[in-house]
Amino acid sequence: MPSASSRHPSRDTRMLVAVNALPLAVGVLLSCSTPLGEISVYGRLTLGIAWAFTQLAVLIGGTWWYENRAPSSFEPPSGTTAASRSAGGAW
Repeated sequence: MPSASSRHPSRDTRMLVAVNALPLAVGVLLSCSTPLGEISVYGRLTLGIAWAFTQLAVLIGGTWWYENRAPSSFEPPSGTTAASRSAGGAW
């Protein structure tokens, strides 16, 4: 049976989703508006391509940040300790 903390997304998970939702929403807006995505930013680099690279960088950076902050699946839950296991406590 999942613990109460595993049924609800953690603060880190909500932050990861929020940080990636904004670039996704802007990317959808740019894909729906062709003239907006064709604006030249630098030489042949358009706003649509620049935003796609920005979105990729945010996704990679956010995933790296989340992986460093999220608890490992190999760590025991916070309520489970060696003392409770040796005393016959429930997992």
